[in-house]
Amino acid sequence: MDAREKSVLSQRLKEDRLSQLPDPLIICHILSHLPIKQVVKTSVLSTRWRSLWLWLPSLEMELECWNFSNSFMSFGDRFFDPNRVSCIENLKLTICIDSSYITSWIVAAVTRKIQHLDLCCHDLHPFVIPTSMYTSETLVSLKLSQATLASAKFFSLPRVKTLHLKSISYTDEAIFERLVSSCSVLEELEVATFLNDKAIVFRVCSTSLKKLNIRMQQLVYAYCSGVVIDAPLLSYLSINVDLSQSFVVIKKMQPNAKLDISCFNLILFYEIRVSSKRNSIGRFLSQISEVKDMTICNDTLKVICHYSKLELLPQFSNMSRVQATLHHSKLEELLTFLKSCPNLKSLILVCDGIYEELLFKEMSQISFSYMPQCFLPSLEFIDLKFPIRVRLKIVRYFLENTPMLKKLTLHLADYSIQEMSTFKEALLKMTRSSSECDIVVLDWY
Repeated sequence: MDAREKSVLSQRLKEDRLSQLPDPLIICHILSHLPIKQVVKTSVLSTRWRSLWLWLPSLEMELECWNFSNSFMSFGDRFFDPNRVSCIENLKLTICIDSSYITSWIVAAVTRKIQHLDLCCHDLHPFVIPTSMYTSETLVSLKLSQATLASAKFFSLPRVKTLHLKSISYTDEAIFERLVSSCSVLEELEVATFLNDKAIVFRVCSTSLKKLNIRMQQLVYAYCSGVVIDAPLLSYLSINVDLSQSFVVIKKMQPNAKLDISCFNLILFYEIRVSSKRNSIGRFLSQISEVKDMTICNDTLKVICHYSKLELLPQFSNMSRVQATLHHSKLEELLTFLKSCPNLKSLILVCDGIYEELLFKEMSQISFSYMPQCFLPSLEFIDLKFPIRVRLKIVRYFLENTPMLKKLTLHLADYSIQEMSTFKEALLKMTRSSSECDIVVLDWY
């Protein structure tokens, strides 16, 4: 072999060095990190590469990636061939065409032992999930959006730990409960729905569930719906439900659970409406009275304050941390709630920037002689995220009413050098009921 032939051979080896890699390495470490259109283009590199993309264990695909729906369908039919034995680990599909075409794909994915499915359908006609998915033995994570769940004789999802259901239609009320109950190791459940046509009660019955997020948006004249929670291991609950139209019943959850609550519609809850709903409000407050960590919105605080004028608030004796957002809620309304938290250790207050001007006017009108007596003997940590001009009266009030306070953190925003100087001077002059309180000033973030 002469020098010229050796040079040509060497060049060919360099050019085809990528093809010398083993198939698993190419598929898992090269193709799986490329956009799907680029992956398909690799099929023209050589005979060996022609079918490698069909063995991808994961696929994320949107219709917008394709110029024509026929190419999209052709790709899907080849990839989801049910006769192939390779497993599909992860599948994320966002469909904007006639979604009925993908029924066979979902069936094939279940047959090929899919583990993680994320499906969103923007079709005008609701996509009905194939019932074969209800009995998958391999699914670990199931996320469905804008689809319809039809009734079936049997539900069994023994490995599903994460279940997200957004804008889902149910052909009958029992489907939701049966689906959740069939997930014997379920740990995380998220439900987001818009109710406007019929009543439905979401019954969450699970002996393994640890995290639950429920958001129910409802038209003013929608039928009454509700949530029933029976989950003894539940340690985190985020719930956004309009209690003017719905009801929430918590039968079981962890006594020291964390709660993120937005359960009242301020537009509908005038004081007279609170009076008419006092029983359901009181029942709900009693059900959550054992939580230890609560994030609460301004609307909920306002309704709780109205309710406190009618009935005694339950004691939140386990509560150690509260995070509250204020804009059109007043400080008095927050303090009304804090009176019911005798063992509170940590308080975080956040100002909604949209309502900063309104809150500033309210704070300017505060007279300490008319402030509620809310002596907080257990509070040790306060974190305030307010504009500098709103903050001063709040700081003074808490410094004077927290004898065990160890640290006060202030996050400042929108201030001039002169404002900062004036603010610090005022801080030094304030009376402190705690001799061990450190004040930390940070930039807003």
